[in-house]
Amino acid sequence: MKKILAIILVVVMGIALLAACATEAEPPAPPEPPAPPAQETTTDDDDDATDDNGDIDMGDGSAASRQAMAERYGLPWDAHMADWEPMTFTYFDRNPNTPPAADNPILNIVEYVTNTTIEFQFLVGDLETAMGVMLAGGDIPDIAFFGGEVTTAIDSGHFMPIDELIEQHAPRLFAHYSPWWNQMRHTDGRIYTAEIFSTPVGEQNIMEHWGTAFWIQKSVLDHFGRAPETLDEMFDFIREYKELNPYIDGVPTLGFEIMTEGWRRFSIDNPGMFMAGHANWGPAINLDGDHPGAAPTPVDRWTGDENREYYRTLNREFLAGTFSAETLTRTHDEYLAAIATGAVLAMSDQLWSFNVGQDPLRAEGRHERTFLPLALTWEGVTPNYMDMREFTGSNGINIYANVSDPIRLIQYIDWIIDEDVQRFISWGIEGEHWFFNDEGRIERPEEQRVLQTEARWGYDNLGRMLWGAMPKMQGSFSDGNPTDPGESPEEYFAGLVDYDRELFERLGILTQTGLMMQAGDMPRPRPIFYPFWAMPDPEPGSEADMVSQRLEDVRVNFLARLVIAPEGQFDALWEEYVEAINAIDQSPLLDHFTEIANNIIAGTGG
Repeated sequence: MKKILAIILVVVMGIALLAACATEAEPPAPPEPPAPPAQETTTDDDDDATDDNGDIDMGDGSAASRQAMAERYGLPWDAHMADWEPMTFTYFDRNPNTPPAADNPILNIVEYVTNTTIEFQFLVGDLETAMGVMLAGGDIPDIAFFGGEVTTAIDSGHFMPIDELIEQHAPRLFAHYSPWWNQMRHTDGRIYTAEIFSTPVGEQNIMEHWGTAFWIQKSVLDHFGRAPETLDEMFDFIREYKELNPYIDGVPTLGFEIMTEGWRRFSIDNPGMFMAGHANWGPAINLDGDHPGAAPTPVDRWTGDENREYYRTLNREFLAGTFSAETLTRTHDEYLAAIATGAVLAMSDQLWSFNVGQDPLRAEGRHERTFLPLALTWEGVTPNYMDMREFTGSNGINIYANVSDPIRLIQYIDWIIDEDVQRFISWGIEGEHWFFNDEGRIERPEEQRVLQTEARWGYDNLGRMLWGAMPKMQGSFSDGNPTDPGESPEEYFAGLVDYDRELFERLGILTQTGLMMQAGDMPRPRPIFYPFWAMPDPEPGSEADMVSQRLEDVRVNFLARLVIAPEGQFDALWEEYVEAINAIDQSPLLDHFTEIANNIIAGTGG
């Protein structure tokens, strides 16, 4: 794992992205527990009484009142919840964002029923720095989503094992994870991380791709009436469009962006791997491939011809003026701000990493400035970008070792994973945000479809932030309805804005993934040990850890320089880079992946 640097104090704030720039703003205070409404607002003939402002009547705060609220909205009521006194847990998210609105009805109902408030804190700046400050100063949130960076914090005792907590106090959560229970174990045999993504349940619908792709602005596709079929053609499209539109709404047009900051440097590290038809393995590729029966055979992934030709292409485009060197030094906040201007035409990235930059564009109705994914490869190579939803066990939340009440917290998370709660925080209130149609399918009223196209509406009016932050069902409920409105075929098509619907029709696609599927990219099953990036990091200070750090140091030193190499100097610099990589004996790191892969195979029966 990359070494954690303790440099600056992290201030808990989100970023408010505007059309032309990004500014940092202090988020609103977390919502206070709802106060009981005045007596005169309640009527004998209205079970769903509201106050004069239209807010939901929360009652007097007693256990009986909270239980009645749960029953009113079809939410479960566990006997031990009657003893829950008001409690707040802090939650740190490794991604920049802003807290949901204080008057969010779904979150307020959840808070009232459970007497539990989740106080969200979001990343500002660099994750390694933020983690370093937290761990060094002991100012650690109750719940943390650090992703793959968490291994050192687990090994140093900052987070508690949760397997016994789950087994003894969280039956729903245990059932949720039971297919992968042994796969979740850390190197010491205990479980510390509660996965919040990739826990497939039932039928899987893929309407949108949130992983790696080349993302191209819809207006460019609209201009040419089709998608580019090769990397060279994509850059041809970008150059021509940029020449025709040197400014977009007064902002100089940015042809191609490359994110290099910290752990998000997969934007510059990974495209060559995908161009060669590999899946998203991470720090190595698997020589035996990525089919379900593949044997673990990790090998070097940094020096192949596919990488050389990718960086050569970027160098050519840099010299042609398609993009400037400034992109290589932007912070992630600056990168998001650039996207929010509408002036960025393309990049290689993962949607979850830049999607918040599109929020202002959607909010302003500038849908032509948002993006669609492309699965570009070298000639004759079948694209392999899209994964089926498969469990990793390492991309989740951890609980602080000194949290005040771990049993209460795990019971709260256990309540959240209940199917009725999942439907409530994902879809909203039955009869208001959705209803069952005659076929038993969940359907939204048209006015809700319109509202929910607004960028922040789901965060401020539904439970989307809580749903995203906690363990969740992903796929379909027991009645066959999708767990996520975005994965409902009926609602996806009905909910498209007019611009997207018309553009999709011109392009001959039905979903956001349509251009990828046109190129032949289809989600495929992977080996049980896939991917290497999701495996626990090597022991700090071990040979494998030092190899990982040395490889990263070489990439940081060379890749950006390759992209902006002066005319005629690329080949010599590439040879220096290859020599530097080859000087590193990667076998300790590759052996680390092989050992973990074999343990996974043995622990899961293959």
